[in-house]
Parts: sequence; structure tokens; C-alpha cells
Amino acid sequence: MNKPLAAAGAAAAGALAMYYLDPDLGARRRALLADLLRGGLPGEQPLSARGRLARRATPRAAAADPRSDAELRDRVQSALDRMVSHPRALAVGVDHGVVRLEGHVLAQEREGVVAQVERMPGVRAVVDAMAVFDRPQAALRPARPVPVAAASR
Repeated sequence: MNKPLAAAGAAAAGALAMYYLDPDLGARRRALLADLLRGGLPGEQPLSARGRLARRATPRAAAADPRSDAELRDRVQSALDRMVSHPRALAVGVDHGVVRLEGHVLAQEREGVVAQVERMPGVRAVVDAMAVFDRPQAALRPARPVPVAAASR
């Protein structure tokens, strides 16, 4: 009688683990669960309004989640694959929602890239540090010529 109950519990634990550890949506689900545990159910009174002995809410600075910056960087980098002709010529950096674009881009693609990245969810601002070139060959060529002695090593 105990075996079926244990099997059902193990199956439920496995399904729950798959749900929250999913590589695509698991991070979002875990964040929603953490918000739910911290804030309670929607429509509930906050802890500070529940009574005299309630724990005081301490104001703290809103710090950016490092996972959020990494996820945003990955989303911007994957979007660049569809936006520009040479996506690997651009480097993406994110700090507290501020996206920094560095590298080489064609002149006709620059404005569209900046505008599309600004519209992405989670982006607070875009820092444009891209070098603009008219021809793709110029963008892929090294900035300084490499000495023959160094190139033959």
C-alpha cells in the first residue's frame, strides 16, 4: 500500500523538477515562484500591514540580478544574428540593463540595430560604441597592418 504512494510522490517530484529546471523557461518560473514566496498571494496584505508584531520591510536599493544581465546579453546577441550581416563582428555587454554594443557594423545597419535593441524588453539604454564601415571588406580587415615578422611566427 505504501509503494504506490511512494511511486506517485517520486513521479510528482520528478515532474516538478523538470518544470522548474527547464533550460528555456525554468529561470522565469523560478523567479515568479520567488516573487510569490516573498510577496505572498496577489491581493494579500503586505507583512507590514498585518499587525503590530509584523516584520518591518527594510528599504533596499534595487540591485540588478546578474542572471538578468546575462540573459539580456544572450537575447541581444541572438537577436543580432537576425539584424546584421556579420553578427560575430559585434560584442555585447550589459550592466544593469544598459546595453553596450562594440565592434564593426555596416553603415546602413547601424541605426536599425540601435533602434531594435532599444525596443527589447529589459533594455534601459543603449551605448553605441560601434565602428561604422561602408563596405563589408573594410569591417573585417584588421585596423592596423600586421608586421610580416609577427605574422610568420
